[in-house]
Amino acid sequence: MGAEKIIIIGLDGATFDVIKPLIAEGRLPNVKRLMDNGVWGELTSTIHPITPQAWTTFLTGTNAGKHGIYDFTRRRKDSYTIEFVNASYRRGESIFNILGMAGKRVGAVAIPFTFPPERVNGFMLSGMDAPSEDERSVFPPHIFNDIKRNIGKYYIHLGSPVGRRYDLAGYLNDLAKEDKNRTDVSLFLMKKHPCELFMAVYNNIDRAQHQFFTEERFDGVSGIEIINRIYEQADKEIGRLLSEIDDGTTVIIMSDHGAGPIKKFFSLNLWLNKNGFLEYSGKDSLRMQLLGKGRTACKRLLPRWAKNFIKVNMPGARDNLESMLYFSDINWRQTKAYSMGMYGNIWINLKGREPEGVVERKDYEAIRDEIIGKLTILRDPETGESVIEKIYRREELYRGEFVDNAPDLIIGWKDYSYYTSIVQGKEQGDYFKPVPNIDSSDYKHVGTHRVNGIFIASGKNVKKGEAVSGIRIEDIAPTVLFLFDQPVPTVMDGRVLHEILEDGSYGNNKPTYIELQGKKAGEEFNYSDTEANSVRERLKALGYL
Repeated sequence: MGAEKIIIIGLDGATFDVIKPLIAEGRLPNVKRLMDNGVWGELTSTIHPITPQAWTTFLTGTNAGKHGIYDFTRRRKDSYTIEFVNASYRRGESIFNILGMAGKRVGAVAIPFTFPPERVNGFMLSGMDAPSEDERSVFPPHIFNDIKRNIGKYYIHLGSPVGRRYDLAGYLNDLAKEDKNRTDVSLFLMKKHPCELFMAVYNNIDRAQHQFFTEERFDGVSGIEIINRIYEQADKEIGRLLSEIDDGTTVIIMSDHGAGPIKKFFSLNLWLNKNGFLEYSGKDSLRMQLLGKGRTACKRLLPRWAKNFIKVNMPGARDNLESMLYFSDINWRQTKAYSMGMYGNIWINLKGREPEGVVERKDYEAIRDEIIGKLTILRDPETGESVIEKIYRREELYRGEFVDNAPDLIIGWKDYSYYTSIVQGKEQGDYFKPVPNIDSSDYKHVGTHRVNGIFIASGKNVKKGEAVSGIRIEDIAPTVLFLFDQPVPTVMDGRVLHEILEDGSYGNNKPTYIELQGKKAGEEFNYSDTEANSVRERLKALGYL
């Protein structure tokens, strides 16, 4: 007999590096109880361990070569401009749709990269890629008005350091308010619309770690202690959810990736420039510098009403400015390779694929080999240690229809403690740099993602108090299907986690498999200028752009 109900609680960016010391101090009683009464172990995320790819891999049980989402942005076809990605770009059915088609009622709250929300057999409230907190982000739409009447608000993203630094107490209050609201909304919907699979994701652990993974003190409190308090807040909300479920419910807690401090920022386009792969034009450098400084000054100094006026009434101007700042100073006709996106992606400026590609296909492998050879010998200028674990060709990591959408080379940083993303305009100086500020704030981008996240499971058929290993983020979807006595689609790359279950709890049952017609390419939802700006500001405030 399969599971009666499953609840999955996502703690975005959670790591045992923080959890274990807090448990030892008695500060996470609900997480400890689940670990004592269940199984736990590190969960291996995707490469890169980046939010869009990781959560989509969780949702589909497939690698990015099959579902097609690699980053927050992608390059527009036949253009060097970027556009923001959302769930409509995903290929392959989500675990929620698969179960819904099998007659199971499902509910989801704030899972990243679920906008536009799917027409599931139940309800779905979109996460961080939703451009607004209104009925467009909710399925069915009428649920939004139910939430307004009974809860008052559905917060997707409440507190982040945009513009000048604001007081720590206010920041922590914003995060606690958002977490409480997420639980309030979840409990309300779980009661009004009972479902067999329910999931809610809490984002503020990740949010805080990006700016506080440091011993530096803020208003007399160390950054690490601030992070500890956010974990305590999450534990409190977990306790509220657990208090409302019955004994027949299996509980899974997971994160999409882990976290840790950043050692240095690495300017990848600058490295490509200094090694002869990328050429700056130089003609727009001064103008771009002035525009960039002007943008920062406006965000820091203009009153909120003025910034909102620009956001609503001149979105096109903002879009054009962002595109100019990122790529306008590159001389494409003299560029063999360039970086785009987060964590270390290199694209070959391939003739016939890129608008102004110069690399012939016969030279493609030679260029990749040359870049790999030169990057592999990189050393930290202070310690002399190697900074790169491995540089992957895209076909080494990904399999499926959409491998050609992946970067040509993917840098696997050593422990992911080195960080790179798009930098605006022409870069100068050394390519190893101190960590930058998050957007236009006074906060440094001191923390980033790690490959090892968390997995905890507890329930009547789950082993008790055991550590487990070898769990990957793509394993959760097929395991949930198995627990519900449902066949696993053969397209899934993950496996059923038999080792977490008590011997004999599912008899001699073995997973059954089914050919499932995956979600085909349909109409992609393109953000309007205003919506794209809203998503952009949210990602910038998190340090992702």
